[in-house]
Amino acid sequence: MALLIRGDVSGPMHSRTSRWPRPGYSEYVPALLGAVTAVLILFDIGDESLAGAKLLMCLAIPGWAVARWLRHVDPVARLVFTVVAGATAFALAAAAMGWLQLWYPRPAAVGIMLASSAALLVPGPTSKLAVPARLPRPQLSTYAPWLVLLAAMATWAATLGSTNAHLGDLGLLAAFPVTWYVSLALVVALCIWSMVRRDVRSGWLTGASMTGLVVILYSSAGLLTTVPRLPWTYKHIAVTDLIQTTGQFDPDIDIYNRWPGFFLFSAFLGESSGYKDALSYAGWAEPVFALMNVALVLAITRTLTKNPRIYWTSALVFALTNWLNQNYYSPQAFAYTLHLTMCLVILTFLRGDPAPWVLTLERKLSTRFSKSAPEPEEVKTYSRRQQTLAVAAVLVLQAMIVMSHQLTPYLAILGLFPLFVARYFKPGWLAPALLLLALLYLLPNIEFVKDKYGLLSGFDILANAGYKATNGAPGPSLLSGRWLAREALALSLFTALLAGFGFLRNFLRGNVRTTLIVGTLAATPIVGLFGTSYGGEGRLRVFMFALPWLAIGAAWLFWSGKRPGRKAVVGAASAISVMAVMFTSVYFQNEANVRVPAADVSASRWLDSNVRKGDAVVETNYHLPLLIGSHYSFYLRSGQLVSVASKLHETGQPFTGDDMLAYVDKTRASAKLRPSDRVFVVVSDLQQRTSTGVLRQFPKDALVPLEHDLNVARGTDLVFENKSVRIYEVTRADWGK
Repeated sequence: MALLIRGDVSGPMHSRTSRWPRPGYSEYVPALLGAVTAVLILFDIGDESLAGAKLLMCLAIPGWAVARWLRHVDPVARLVFTVVAGATAFALAAAAMGWLQLWYPRPAAVGIMLASSAALLVPGPTSKLAVPARLPRPQLSTYAPWLVLLAAMATWAATLGSTNAHLGDLGLLAAFPVTWYVSLALVVALCIWSMVRRDVRSGWLTGASMTGLVVILYSSAGLLTTVPRLPWTYKHIAVTDLIQTTGQFDPDIDIYNRWPGFFLFSAFLGESSGYKDALSYAGWAEPVFALMNVALVLAITRTLTKNPRIYWTSALVFALTNWLNQNYYSPQAFAYTLHLTMCLVILTFLRGDPAPWVLTLERKLSTRFSKSAPEPEEVKTYSRRQQTLAVAAVLVLQAMIVMSHQLTPYLAILGLFPLFVARYFKPGWLAPALLLLALLYLLPNIEFVKDKYGLLSGFDILANAGYKATNGAPGPSLLSGRWLAREALALSLFTALLAGFGFLRNFLRGNVRTTLIVGTLAATPIVGLFGTSYGGEGRLRVFMFALPWLAIGAAWLFWSGKRPGRKAVVGAASAISVMAVMFTSVYFQNEANVRVPAADVSASRWLDSNVRKGDAVVETNYHLPLLIGSHYSFYLRSGQLVSVASKLHETGQPFTGDDMLAYVDKTRASAKLRPSDRVFVVVSDLQQRTSTGVLRQFPKDALVPLEHDLNVARGTDLVFENKSVRIYEVTRADWGK
């Protein structure tokens, strides 16, 4: 009989000591780190110098206190669950404090960290330790790929600073140095080579190469600026700062304050970590969300197949086709990550036996179309207690999604609902419960949504897949230029085409069940276009929610066979190379049209600090981040914030100071606001060049008469100026006298 030896005491393997041992280093060290982090938070030690480390501990320690019990779960899923569980703990606490209007972030964070440290000292179940593999002999074939990866990442980091600061019509494509492209090509080549080699099961090199690829693609643009680069980020920063400053949200302000889950979480985590302003960390959201989502796609695919080529290719395809620029600091990025986590929990713990009618359908389809027997599917079984906890986790994740974003809960349910009905997942009542959560939250807000936005834009899928601004102006655009839009469409269609053939090939090989599950999740998001365009972003949401499953389909196309042949290797390498080229072109070409310069941000922060209720703010450019701070509600609505850019787009005629004030009065009267005594006019040279250049939103000289009047007329003062932004204060009582 095998013996357990502890000191000089021997006993059988099934003794109590083997099941409930003392905590080890994997518990003691995190518990100590959690306690130290609690002290740092309590006494606000380190300020922003230690904020990043404290933020990481706030996510990792509570998450590990939960994830360490999941000893039989796939290691990639366990890593993801660690981060998401930590985030969920803080999100739930933030939601409770926000709704109860008891905003005490630092004491609450200290309580979470101390409770997590105490939980880590509770002895947990153990698993057999794997025998460490012997280190291979130092051979060129073993270490050369790692040296290439290290050299590529070092070259990328060293030469990123050589990027040309002046962006033209080609954006960063013409600004990056040649060495940036060499680094990218080397990492892409390593990703491809590590997947097609014989020893593909050793995934360390593949994982490291893919991590490097995601870092290069999704952090290069952000590292070139000192502030978050996308204009849509700043209103989210403003809402977070409002909560962090006042300790509460106000549903009367805007729709973000009616769906405050993400902002409460961000304000709580930022305050606890030592960040006094969301502007300090919002720029890191893009690479962090990208890494999390790639890891989630990898973990999801590992629940469906044991073929390493399939799950690594799925993650790589997802990374190279997610061109939507939706990983920025936003509720939708947060909700999307929670949605993928919910899918991972369901696929891991809640797989069920299909309904009899589904089994009959599967047999008929397999008999008629499949050319070979299905691959054996190893679905782990879990105890009733574990499944009950998984159901609770799904409900909690859905609750956080429901509180954070308006559309994500419904797009998530579209794919999951039919699979619960077919009993691919269990229990059956969970799908209606997920829908009920979304509807219950919508009911108190339904009148607000109907009045401001409308619930449905019509059951016209073609119209809802397009975009048309309500005022006829083009406004801020994700893609500017006909060729760029076509290239993005081509990349999306190319991905969908590969996935379609992959679904067909996997189906013909007899894997009917997995094809039906993944195909349903890929196809159902398009149903959302029958109800709403979501402000012109509906088509983007459809592709985003279908993309993880399309990536799996594309991987099936190349690796569904037992042994990859030369055609499969060449086809996969060619397709991935094409995706890398197209993604790079789409993702970086539009940078000049969307990047927000630091000068605009500093001007907007000055304005937020000086504006008062009743003032009017005139914007002359679309992308200026005016809504940036805790006072953004003072100039949020039409009449408070007046867009001259929209007027110039309509008329195309020169605009004088008198024209501007008349337009302000007309806009405020339409909004039932009295004339404003003070008017702030913001002019940005860089954003004006963008508006009159590639975007062609109004003529080049349209603003010359306006700024001339602002410089010479009485009652006007230049109250702020930096290298590219000027803010004029107009006193109505003295204007023109």
